[in-house]
Amino acid sequence: MGGMLWQLDAGAPDCHKFKDEQDMDTKAIAEQKLKEIEEIAAGWGKLLAREYFPGGPGLDVSLADMEDIVARATKAIVSGAVETMTADQADQLGVQAACPGCGRMCELQRKPRTVAVRGGSADLAEPVGHCPTCRRDFFPSA
Repeated sequence: MGGMLWQLDAGAPDCHKFKDEQDMDTKAIAEQKLKEIEEIAAGWGKLLAREYFPGGPGLDVSLADMEDIVARATKAIVSGAVETMTADQADQLGVQAACPGCGRMCELQRKPRTVAVRGGSADLAEPVGHCPTCRRDFFPSA
């Protein structure tokens, strides 16, 4: 019987090694996706330049002027992306959540909140629950 257990154990995958390989695969995929997004963003930068200066910037346009234009566009991209991603997360919560105090299911509302993000601010529609039993508001995390 001991030999049989040894055979089963010998064929079992090393769970730690398997998890590390999964993490590495996930990180590699995420890194590849970021590279793709950077390429897309570089294309947006070229479109922005052509849109703002259809004939190219004049000789009177300084590098600082160019950076100011790009900085404003960057703020808009950050805000739009963060607002979209946080709204998508909030949608995953559904329309009700359990009160952390008593566990009662409570309706979730969306309340606007402006938060500081890198490069500017974003307007979030934050999910908020109110428990009539506990008489408390709670903010389920997405």
